[in-house]
Amino acid sequence: MVDSILSSMQKMKLNIFGMDCVSCAMNIDEEIEKIDGVKESNTNYAKQQIEIAFDSKKVSIDKIISAVKKVDEKYDVRIIDDKE
Repeated sequence: MVDSILSSMQKMKLNIFGMDCVSCAMNIDEEIEKIDGVKESNTNYAKQQIEIAFDSKKVSIDKIISAVKKVDEKYDVRIIDDKE
């Protein structure tokens, strides 16, 4: 059981272009952390990035992106491919 929980945990980075201030980052974290299955959300205004730890069996990345856009529709959210 523990192995299946650990294997469904993922970490992902997203670029969020369009944040105007530190409170924007705080609002994004607050919205994302409301989602069942999100373990951690850390938005960095200076880098225009967010790092998220989540259970992929409970929540999809699309739902996380929707939560970001719920804070402000103008945000341009893109998945960071660390393999580049």
